Amino acid sequence: MNNDLSNTDFQTVLASGNAGSDARHYLATALAFELKAEKGTSVAPDWVQIFPAGPELATVDGRNFRMSDPEAFVERQMASEGMPILVDFDHLSSFKPEENGDQTAAGWIEELEVRDGAVWARVAWTVRASEQIAGKEWRFVSPEFRVHKTTREVVTLDALALVNRPAFQMKALARADIPKTEDAEMLKEIAKALGLSEDATQEQVLTAIRNKDQELETAKAAKIPSTDDFMPRADYDAVLARANSAEAELEETAKAGRKAEIDELISGAVKAGKITPATKDHYVALASASDAGFEEIKKLVEGMSQIAEPSNLNEGDVAAGALSDEDKEMAASLGIDEADYAKQLAADRGAADD
Repeated sequence: MNNDLSNTDFQTVLASGNAGSDARHYLATALAFELKAEKGTSVAPDWVQIFPAGPELATVDGRNFRMSDPEAFVERQMASEGMPILVDFDHLSSFKPEENGDQTAAGWIEELEVRDGAVWARVAWTVRASEQIAGKEWRFVSPEFRVHKTTREVVTLDALALVNRPAFQMKALARADIPKTEDAEMLKEIAKALGLSEDATQEQVLTAIRNKDQELETAKAAKIPSTDDFMPRADYDAVLARANSAEAELEETAKAGRKAEIDELISGAVKAGKITPATKDHYVALASASDAGFEEIKKLVEGMSQIAEPSNLNEGDVAAGALSDEDKEMAASLGIDEADYAKQLAADRGAADD
């Protein structure tokens, strides 16, 4: 088993609780161990059993832990810097002073060994503990240990306690007034999510949850519109149809107006000799592409110099097949045969006359 594990991989466990029914009594007998005086004496025993033979270690609340290799567990524990190990009274060293915690030692574990798969501990008892054990004020011992959260394997022994209500339960179950460790951690997470401090009490958390529920209900109610805000579907469809129709009419009017502007611009440029009739359609297409295209062509035409003689659409020179020198140069630059170019000019001028 990998021993290089972070503290977040472990849970601390206390084996103490109430022994009641036969099943609980069986588990208590198996997992928390009665102190028996040395034979023929009334003093506290030097050696006490602290873990039963594994590998499965059951609990009174249905949880299970494992000790797959007790020899390795003992060897690892004895080699650690944690020896000797504290023995306290009723696991009180695990609690804070404000929770009636008590660090007073009842003894110290000085040695561990395996007997028939079970783990035993040799304890050097304090005078007080020895006298109380002899007087049967304490009858059982209960281990406090850490387990791997995933495998549930017992990893280390942290302490041992004198108890009178043996079991094999999680740390939070050792005292009736302390919540389960897992529940306490969950309570911290819920408090954090609610914007409370991690040490918020259960009552504070519940109050915050109720307040959140009330806020949610209020928000839901605020989102429900009044029936006065509703419009019958038929009326809505009619209004929408009229709006769409008006929008289409406006769009058509705008297109017609723009077309007239383009025709006026390009025809004027042809007449002024700024562009040739053969390229008229090209400029019209560019100007019609978009509003931005129209503005660009408009600026271009305004800045153009005369490149041909002003068009005399009524003289019919081009229709007769005659081309000016400028027309011939334009035909050559466009890669168009002069005869074809002359025909195009004649057609353009004829269209302009119409």
